[in-house]
Amino acid sequence: MKLNAGILAHELQKKYKVTMKGSFEKSLVLSRPEFYMDGEDIFLKNTLYLATAEHLPRRPQIRSGAVLVCIGEAIHLKYYEERLCLITIRSKADFFRVYQYIQSIYDRYDAWERMLYGNLLEGGDLKKIITGSSEIFEKPAFLLDSSFRFLAASADTAEVPTAEPSGSGMLKSEALSSFLTASEMMTEKHGAILLDIEGNRTLCVNLFDREGAYAGCLVFLSGDEGFSSGEEKLAEFLASMLEKAVEKDPDGFNDEQASIRSVMRTLIEEQPISPSQRVVLNAANHRTAYLCVCMQFTDRYSRIPQGYVCDVFEETFPESSALKTDDGMICFMNVQKYADASVSVLKEKTGKGLKGFADAMHLQAGVSDAFTDLFNIRLHYRQALAALENGQLMNPGTSVFFFSDYALDEMILNSLGDMPAEAYFPRGLKEILSHDESSGVSYLETLKVFLEENLSFTSAARRLYIHRSTLIDRIERIEKELEIDLKDPRQRLLLEIILRAMEIENTLTHEKQMP
Repeated sequence: MKLNAGILAHELQKKYKVTMKGSFEKSLVLSRPEFYMDGEDIFLKNTLYLATAEHLPRRPQIRSGAVLVCIGEAIHLKYYEERLCLITIRSKADFFRVYQYIQSIYDRYDAWERMLYGNLLEGGDLKKIITGSSEIFEKPAFLLDSSFRFLAASADTAEVPTAEPSGSGMLKSEALSSFLTASEMMTEKHGAILLDIEGNRTLCVNLFDREGAYAGCLVFLSGDEGFSSGEEKLAEFLASMLEKAVEKDPDGFNDEQASIRSVMRTLIEEQPISPSQRVVLNAANHRTAYLCVCMQFTDRYSRIPQGYVCDVFEETFPESSALKTDDGMICFMNVQKYADASVSVLKEKTGKGLKGFADAMHLQAGVSDAFTDLFNIRLHYRQALAALENGQLMNPGTSVFFFSDYALDEMILNSLGDMPAEAYFPRGLKEILSHDESSGVSYLETLKVFLEENLSFTSAARRLYIHRSTLIDRIERIEKELEIDLKDPRQRLLLEIILRAMEIENTLTHEKQMP
């Protein structure tokens, strides 16, 4: 296996007093060392040399990327420091013993490389890859999937609080928060990333599947000693081997078996269910009351992984299920203990918990009516989605929206079709609107309040701050202009729907005009 100067210097420091000066290629490009032979005056690119100070020429030709391990010190080494990477063993050392020690370093890394490739040939055991690498890195290491669920850890990880998983096997929320608030921690970033997580200097390398999608993360915790200048490339090499293992066995990395969760996804997508899925569905159907919850991030650039949100949802609300989608999450909240409660009690009991969860995760959530028949899951998914869309439009500052609060709005929007609310105006409504534009008295507002107060002249007059007789006069004029009788339930219902449709249209128009 090839190494770099940073790795060699770190390993040599375990036995000798070493200094390293000059720049070096961080990629793993150095093969085993060559003896410097007297009379040679060229040091080649990306080649490792071993020599004693007294045998080095004064002014050789040096190609960029050359690395020299020099035993002893001399004045003319300044020339070398400026042109190559110079690793100086300052203490007295036997030339051949140094050579043998460097060979033993390469032997150890070669054995590690053979172990990794052998593991891949046997199927790619992620846990063996991580534990088998602990001697190379000598630091706690752990592997997370795309939902920040622990998949493998080195033997030392259990002793590190930061790396201790939660009860469901996920990274604890405090550690995840540190991951996400670190400015460079982005799931699309390739290569090693150095972060400070809860006071621990941390080295992270993202993993990607063959389509380039984020698959997980390899993490090392440094403790007090920090990371050597070569460990980043070693971590990237290990991550590449883990990616190969994932390619061989994708299900072993993110295991999503045919279960009630996969059945739910199939039904939502209106796909035919398989015989095995039907067995699962029949076994689970009508046993549990659920709410369907559609969730989206309030910030479309949120870096919280959707899979993590789903896992935390299932951990927060036991016996619930959650699925990732392209633009959010669909969750099914188990509310069996409230199955016999009224709608208002159900909303009160579940709303508080959902609001706390949504606010903590920077989400907005639409919530369906309760249901037990899983064959109707698509209908309740559409309810939750409609609640979310209407809630975001009508009450954007709120985080949880129940469908029962927006059912009328959804019905009105669907009933209008392609025609505007104006198409349904009764005769005379345009004249009333025209009157309101040029008058300090709003007949439309008078009508709206009167209907909201269930045709009570006393209550409506009180809300409008006018005398009861004044209100009676206005209502008589409105009925005359509209040529309707407000005591007729059908005509009254039509007016109420039209007024609400006008409010919705005004909201939509305002939303479109927003910059």
